Amino acid sequence: MAMDVKQSQGLPRLIVSRQAILHNVRVIRQQLRPGTRVCAMVKADAYGHGADIVLDTLTNFSYEGLPTPAVDQVAVASLDEAAALPQMLPILVFRAIENVYVGKAREAIDTALQFGWILTIGTCAAADDLARIALQRNRRAMVHVMIDTGMSRCGCELPRLGELLARIESHGSLKLVSLGTHLATADVPDHPFVIEQFARFRQATDDFAASRSGKLIRHAANSGAIFFFPHTHLDMVRPGISLYGIDPTCKPSTDRFLKPVAKWTAPLISILEVKAGTSVGYGQTWRAPRDTRIGLVPVGYADGYLRAWGNRAMMMLHGTEVPVVGRVSMDLTTIDLHDVPAARIGDEVTIMDDDPLSPASAYALAQMGQTIPYEVLTRIGPRIRRVAVDTSA
Repeated sequence: MAMDVKQSQGLPRLIVSRQAILHNVRVIRQQLRPGTRVCAMVKADAYGHGADIVLDTLTNFSYEGLPTPAVDQVAVASLDEAAALPQMLPILVFRAIENVYVGKAREAIDTALQFGWILTIGTCAAADDLARIALQRNRRAMVHVMIDTGMSRCGCELPRLGELLARIESHGSLKLVSLGTHLATADVPDHPFVIEQFARFRQATDDFAASRSGKLIRHAANSGAIFFFPHTHLDMVRPGISLYGIDPTCKPSTDRFLKPVAKWTAPLISILEVKAGTSVGYGQTWRAPRDTRIGLVPVGYADGYLRAWGNRAMMMLHGTEVPVVGRVSMDLTTIDLHDVPAARIGDEVTIMDDDPLSPASAYALAQMGQTIPYEVLTRIGPRIRRVAVDTSA
């Protein structure tokens, strides 16, 4: 839920910098040949940042060296995600459609046809079903095919690709607009499997693309490939995590000049003076080694602040590191204020910092949680207000 900056004061919030988003788009575009299209990945509520804020920024805000809109299209995982977006840019839906007559799927397909979303299909049966519905609605469905070149997760298998493309081309109510693949190891510079996958993709699609009179967009490059494998850029790239300022290696980098987009904050809602030896939190997992003050922060694991961060993570207050002590609860987290004697109720605590080198950065939190920044960001729950600022947070 997006809120105004002033309205959100005194509440747990995720501050999203429009300037940082556009800066990252510019960094991404600087890696590309002129004319290469950019498809911004805004699935999972724009990786937890608030898809409405991100799409509004990409569409309506200007930034030095960027066109307006800043990207050519956006992509989501599902039809439901597409329906929740403001209809500002072309939308590619990555999850392949199947069983279009089951439940509410037919209604969702009708909506997709109405708005011209690009739909992914992976089987001849899906192509036939979509063509039939489009014909009944007197519309032409925009179609995308994802090709499995080694990810072994989803997409049309290479031996069946020719049959699927021929089936799509046979339907006048379908228009094939793009072909793509997903690179499994592009986040690792110089990984040989990227070369192997991309060669399979080119071999499977070069002749077909050359034989068509109309433009067919081919794409393979995710964030890692944008920076590490420029030969994979083709007609379009698909930045995801890099758009949000996280390096595709999932480690801070001074080479790529990406700016983390989000800063997670919350007010200090209580301060308790405790004596040495006092236990804090469920299970008595932490005892005060000295007399100290314990601060209460109104976020917990229900908000995406992992239970694993109890007694391990750091937050920031008045520019000082403050350790998380005791177990993280569902709605609350406790911090040791010993090193911040000036702390007062209402002070803003930084839970996740937008400084990539901070001990409270998404990188640091991911390392402590034995996960990746993607998960840290996408776990931030709906009780945390998303707030846009025009400059870096």
